[in-house]
Parts: sequence; C-alpha cells; structure tokens
Amino acid sequence: MNEEEREKYFAAGEIAKRVKKETRQRVKAGVKILDLCEEVEDRIRQLGGLPAFPCNIGLDEVAAHFTPPPGFEGEIPQGSLVKVDLGVHVDGCIVDTAFTIPLSQGDREMVEAAEKSLEKASGVLRSGVKISQVGEAVENTVKSKGFKVIRNLTGHQIDRFNLHAGLSIPNLKSFSTEKLKRDMVVAIEPFVTLADGVGEVGEASLTYIYRFKHFPSGYKGGFSSHVEKMQSTFRTLPFCERWFSSLFKEAGGNMFNKIVEELGKNLVSYPVLVEKSRRRIAQAEDTFLILEDSAVNLTS
Repeated sequence: MNEEEREKYFAAGEIAKRVKKETRQRVKAGVKILDLCEEVEDRIRQLGGLPAFPCNIGLDEVAAHFTPPPGFEGEIPQGSLVKVDLGVHVDGCIVDTAFTIPLSQGDREMVEAAEKSLEKASGVLRSGVKISQVGEAVENTVKSKGFKVIRNLTGHQIDRFNLHAGLSIPNLKSFSTEKLKRDMVVAIEPFVTLADGVGEVGEASLTYIYRFKHFPSGYKGGFSSHVEKMQSTFRTLPFCERWFSSLFKEAGGNMFNKIVEELGKNLVSYPVLVEKSRRRIAQAEDTFLILEDSAVNLTS
C-alpha cells in the first residue's frame, strides 16, 4: 500500500466515524427506515466520501442485506434490536463499520457481548497472526457472556473497490493456517445471538442489493445505455434500486427489476440474511489496517 492509498483509507475512516456517531443519535422507535438510510448515505457524500454499499438496517433476527426499496414506509418498531451497517469509500479505498442499538433493556447484554468480542479480537490483530486466533478471541468472549456466535458470517479482507477480497475471517476458532499480513485492510464483524439460537443465518426470499460480477461484454440488450451508466457509476461495488432510481430519474415502473433479470449471471445478488431460529442478532464491526506489531482501528 502506498502513502496515497493509506491517506484515503484514513480519510474514509474519519468520515465513517463521524457518520456513525451522528447516526447513533437517530436510531429511535418511529423513525422511517428509508429516511435513516438516505440520511446516512447523503451525509457520507456531504463529508467528501461515497457510500461503499447501500446502508443496511437489520431489525431483530435480520442479520444483513436489508436496505429499503424506493417508497418503503416501514418504521423502526418499539423495543426492536437495530443494526446499522455502513460503508465509506474514498477513490475505492473502503472502510466498513456497524453498530447495534437495543431499544429494549433485555437486549443490552447481547449488544455488549458483540462489542466486547470485537474489542478482544482487535487486541490480537497484527502481522503474522492466524485468522483462527481472531475467531477464537471472538468466540471465547461471546461464550463467556452466555451467548452464541453466528457461525456462517465472517469478517473479511478489503481491497480497493473490492469489499470482500481474499481472506474471510471467522468468528470462531477454525483450522485455518492463513495469516494476516502487514498493510492488509480487514473488517472484523462479530454477529451474536442467544444461546438457544441455531447460530446460523439462512437466506430469505427477498433481495435488495446486487453488484456486477463481471461486466457483460458486448451487451446489446434493450437497456444497454442504462447498463453502461450503471457500470461506470457502481463499478464492482454493491448497489440497490434506490440508487438506480436516483441515477435514472426518468426510469419508471419495473425497469430496475427487468434489468436485473436480463443481466442474470452478470450480477451477484445478496439476499436478506435471517437467523434460522428467528432469534435476535447483535452486530459490531470495525475496519483495521494491519501493522507489524498491532493494528489501527480506522472506524472507531
């Protein structure tokens, strides 16, 4: 990583810190979920960055990948467990961070378990550490608090314009011998549920977020001008219908769904992920720059 890229990661991190702090104050019962997501994304832009992916709001048992479609009227319910996951990039240098707000006293201990496990994991981060050691730190902390990790969700390495690159970093002890290396950027993100939960997520039937897997070379479909503009705008980063509607204000009806259907195998889809036993989930996440003997938390 050169010095220019390093500065861009730090700049993205500073924006994420500020937006996260401001957004924590906005998470209250009765707030419209669509308004909250758009405020997060607009604030990122105002501060000089760009959203690295659509803002995710996960309520209760929803772990990831829900972002509201245009016109969505849903509000944050009383007593819910609210996860906010946001990403910022500066010229493709991405940071990814998430937090959970418990609107019920009964969920506070689970949120604290997620946050403490992230703190413990951050303490072992440095060049040469096995990713299994990171997962072990998360799992041991969560178990000691009386909760269970979500086994099939992981942290991830981040590269320029690539949110999920290279390593997947488990939230439990594994047999992997892969190691962290200096100048890697990694997101550590424990997901925690109740001890009697399955501890795994499954895919719901709804999908709101996509990204280009590869650009369809020679595409001559009926939406070629739209696809070309989507490619140049979103590149390899995730996008959603809200962003499409903003990009093409003249687009009406079912155009986004028609394009998604037509592009098919050229897209990666991200279905909403839900805890299999419908137990509530708490999440904590920060992005770190790995150094020789430690790591810099870029987002907190």
